[in-house]
Amino acid sequence: MWRWALVGAGLLAAVCAVGPVGGPGAHRGGLRRPPEAASGEGVGEGAGRKRIEPEGIGREGGGRANGGRVNGGAGPGPPPGAWTARVVRVVDGDTLILRVGGRGLRVRLIGVDAPETWSRHECFGAEAARALRRLTPAGAEVRVAADREPYDRFGRRLLHLWTGDGRLVAADLVRTGFSRTLVIPPNTRYAPVLRAAQAAARRTRVGLWGACHGSR
Repeated sequence: MWRWALVGAGLLAAVCAVGPVGGPGAHRGGLRRPPEAASGEGVGEGAGRKRIEPEGIGREGGGRANGGRVNGGAGPGPPPGAWTARVVRVVDGDTLILRVGGRGLRVRLIGVDAPETWSRHECFGAEAARALRRLTPAGAEVRVAADREPYDRFGRRLLHLWTGDGRLVAADLVRTGFSRTLVIPPNTRYAPVLRAAQAAARRTRVGLWGACHGSR
């Protein structure tokens, strides 16, 4: 009998030490979550501070595919996660130099293909470069967002670009006939917008669609 009494006493002591399930003692013995896990703060990479992406730009722009306001025919406005940049200079109708986070970047606009002005002089190339300079003059503050593929085969940063008043530059260039669409997967975030803009430009034969032989 004395053996069974000792066993019973041991079991009673163990139950008292653990405490009732779900009661005040339920989180003892290393089972209690830390305060940051309970609140959702301080968990994961970059906890407690703003995450800074390489070159100051995230891979997918930090926003929704069609985020931001819409400015008439100028396409969707910048998504919530877009970054601020400053224009250094325009190279041609679809390439420019930006300064982002103190660093200069050679940027190729996503989704468009302007006529050439460097390797060969194509019809409406000079006009396209002037159009981009009007939209993004040197020193202007602009907004940028990335898509899925960060660089092209020439090492240029691939970005979507908006003017200070929220106009999607690629859509504006296509809609006014200074550029054609060039959609290369996986960077297809604004492809439907650009295709619609080109259809309208071709229909009205504006810009290169009316000026350049063979553009229909």
